Amino acid sequence: MLRKWLCQADVKITLEPVDPVLIKSGYATIDGADMVPVSTFKDGKRVYYFPGSSLKGALRGHLERIARTLHPGRVCVPYYDDKKRGSIPIPVPSEEHSYGCGYVASGNTTSSLYANSCAVCRMFGSLKFGGRFSIGDAYPSENPTLESRDGVGINRFTGGTVPGVLFDLQVLVGGKFEAELRLTNFELWQLAALNLLLMDMEDAIITIGSGRSRGLGRVRITVPSYMLTYVRAVHQLEGLHQLVTPEEQSAYQLHDWSPKNPINLPKPQGRGLRQQYDLSDDWSNQLQVLIPAFENFLACSNYAPRLPENLAEQEGAS
Repeated sequence: MLRKWLCQADVKITLEPVDPVLIKSGYATIDGADMVPVSTFKDGKRVYYFPGSSLKGALRGHLERIARTLHPGRVCVPYYDDKKRGSIPIPVPSEEHSYGCGYVASGNTTSSLYANSCAVCRMFGSLKFGGRFSIGDAYPSENPTLESRDGVGINRFTGGTVPGVLFDLQVLVGGKFEAELRLTNFELWQLAALNLLLMDMEDAIITIGSGRSRGLGRVRITVPSYMLTYVRAVHQLEGLHQLVTPEEQSAYQLHDWSPKNPINLPKPQGRGLRQQYDLSDDWSNQLQVLIPAFENFLACSNYAPRLPENLAEQEGAS
């Protein structure tokens, strides 16, 4: 079923830094500063940009926090490898056995791996399969200003400064950056999760890059374009559960949720086989009734913290 193309959400966003932003370059530069923003060449000019991988990581981490707030233990700790059990401290009891889905999700087919993964891995992917959500690099539509800042090392025991430990960094101030998000073959609860992330970014709640504890990293977005696309024309909002066969619903453990009052879609615009629905003008209000779908999925999900099979057998034997 994941090899089919049934529905898709495409969202264009414009990011405006509220605070200075520093997404550090991972290689040596000739700028002179110890920490410099990542840059590339575009149209023959050097530009500073926000990598899609950094944005995706920030969005995934924020969705994990939302999920753990609503239902503790309902999402995995993606870096928690069962083979390194005990070497990574997990201070929250409900997550003691929340090994990353990329390490413990069982099954030999995409459907079984998907069915046995937590909500965030179903949407963003894991080591076992690719996710439904993608985001591109954010390139400037209005160039930011590059400013230099000075820093000093802090002694973590005394809270005072460390003599002789000084560093400097360069940050991006102002400007506008444009990026595109895509959610392919979405379930309705996944579309609700995407909307939660967009709303929090509109309110400048999500931060990106380095130095977030010292006033860096807040960004605010606007959504100039929000498009839904289906292969066949539909009159009301539908998700993957409504578009596949009962056998596929069962194999992938798709969540059967729909709003009490159906969400009517505007008149589509044909583009080859695709039917596109433009929700740009009022997407947040039109799709507000979807928001409970995410919590409902967490409450009903088959996922729960668990031991990998080999460790479960060992503990049972002991």
